[in-house]
Amino acid sequence: MADHETTADAARAAQLAQGRNPDLPPTHPVNALSRWRKAAILGTLSYCALLGNFAVAIILVAFVPMGETFGVTPGAIANCIGYSFLGMAVGPLFWNPLSRTAGRRPVYLLGSVLLLPCAVWLALSPSYGSFAAARVVTGFINSFSQTVPPSTIADIYVERVLGAKMALYVVCIVVAPAVAPIFCAGIVKHKSWRVLFWFVLGLYALQLILFFFVVPETMWNEEAADTDSHAEADKPPAEHVDAAAAEKSAPGPIARSGRVGVAWWPWQRPREYLSLLVSPVIMFKYLAILITSFYYGMIFAWSVGITIILPQKYAAPPYSFGLIATGAAFLAFGIGGVIGIPLGGIAGDKAVSYFAAKTGRREPEHRLWALYPILPLFFVSCIVCGCGLQYDLHWIAFLFGGGIMYATLTAITGVLQTYVLETYLPKGMDTQAVFTFWRLMWAFSVAFYVFDWGMKHGWLKEFIIQGGLGLGLGLLLCFGLIWKGKQLREWQGMPGLD
Repeated sequence: MADHETTADAARAAQLAQGRNPDLPPTHPVNALSRWRKAAILGTLSYCALLGNFAVAIILVAFVPMGETFGVTPGAIANCIGYSFLGMAVGPLFWNPLSRTAGRRPVYLLGSVLLLPCAVWLALSPSYGSFAAARVVTGFINSFSQTVPPSTIADIYVERVLGAKMALYVVCIVVAPAVAPIFCAGIVKHKSWRVLFWFVLGLYALQLILFFFVVPETMWNEEAADTDSHAEADKPPAEHVDAAAAEKSAPGPIARSGRVGVAWWPWQRPREYLSLLVSPVIMFKYLAILITSFYYGMIFAWSVGITIILPQKYAAPPYSFGLIATGAAFLAFGIGGVIGIPLGGIAGDKAVSYFAAKTGRREPEHRLWALYPILPLFFVSCIVCGCGLQYDLHWIAFLFGGGIMYATLTAITGVLQTYVLETYLPKGMDTQAVFTFWRLMWAFSVAFYVFDWGMKHGWLKEFIIQGGLGLGLGLLLCFGLIWKGKQLREWQGMPGLD
C-alpha cells in the first residue's frame, strides 16, 4: 500500500512538473493547452500589458512640442499621463464583470477594437481639452490590460509556477515607461508628435490580430450537481478542486466535469450582472488586500515619477540632452526592470515552496519573505537618485539609481501582485481590480506634484522621504502579514490556498 502511494505521489509530482494538474479534467486549460500554446498566450498577454502602459508613456519626450501645439506648458502635457491612469483606475469596473460572465476572449477582442478609434482621436485632437478627454477615455478602455490577463494566466498555469509567469507580465507593465520614450524621441525628432499615435494605432492593430489568432477562451465553468455553472465563472484552476480533501477521500486524482466558454450573457441575468459590477468594491473590506494594494500603489507611483522628472531635468542645464539622448536614457530603467524578474517572481515561488515543504502548507504570506532583501535596495536607489539630482552629479548617477529602483519595483510588483491574487483566488479578478485601482490612482496623483516637490524643497529630501516610507512601511507590512496575515484572512472569512 505504501509503495502504491509512493508511486502515485511520484506520478502526480511528475505531472505538476510538466505543467499539468492531475486534479483537473483533461479538457481544463491547464491540461488541454500545450506548453508552446501557453507560452504564446503569455507572450500575447505580456505584449498587451506592455502596450497598455507604452501608450501612456509615449508622450514623455514630447512635452515641449505638444505644449506648443496646444498653447499650454510642458507641465500641463505631463498631467495627461495622470489623466490616462485615472481612466485606467475605474475601467475595471466595466471590464471585470464582463470577463467573468462572457469570458476573457470577448473582453480582449472588444477592448482591442475600441482602442483603434481612440488612437485616431488622440492623433487628430484639435485642442488640449480634446486630447485630455481622449486620454481618459483611452485609459478607461485600455484598463482591461491591467486586470483581466492575470486571471487568464491563473486559468492556464499550475500554482507552483504562477509567480514566475506573473513576473513576465509584471515586468512588461513596469518597463513600458522606460521603452516608450526611445520610440517617442525617434519619431518626434523627425516628424510631428501626432505620428506617435498613428504608430500606436498600428500597435493596437497588432494586438487585435494576436488576440484573435493566439488567445483562446480559457474561462472554466465547472459543472457540479450542487452548484450552478455561473457561480464558478471566476474561479481559477486552484479553486476548482480541493486537492487536500481529495487526497484524504480518494486514492487517485479527481476529475470534475466542466467546460470552457461563456457562463452567461449580461442581458440574460441583469440583476446578477449588476451585483458583479460592485463585486470589486466589496474586496476593499479585506484588509490583506486593501493595505497591500495601497502600499504598493505608493511604491509604484515612483516608477512613474522618475519618468516625469527625467525628461524635464535632462533637457535643461547642466545636462542639456537632446531628444534622442533623452529617449535613450530611459533604457537604464528598462534594463533594471528586466533584472528584477528573478528577484520577484522566481524568488517568491522559491520562498513559497521552501516554507510549504517546511510547514506542510502553502500560504500566500510565505511569498513575502522574498521582499526583505529587496526593500533596502529600493531605499538605496532613492538615495542615489536624490543625490544625483540635488548635486548635479554626472548624468549616469540618476540613471544608475533609477535602474536599481526599477529592478526593485519589478521584484516588489511580482511578489505583492501574486500575493494579493492568492489571498482570494476565487475572486482573483476582483483582487486585481483593487490592486490596480490603488496602483493607478497613486500614478495619477504623482504626475501633479513630483516635479514641483523636488524643485521647491530639494530632490534629495524628496527621494529620502519616499525611500524611507517605502522601506519602513514595507518592512512593517511584511512583518505584520507574515506574523498574523493568515489569522487576519481567516477572521475575515477569506479562503486559503489548500
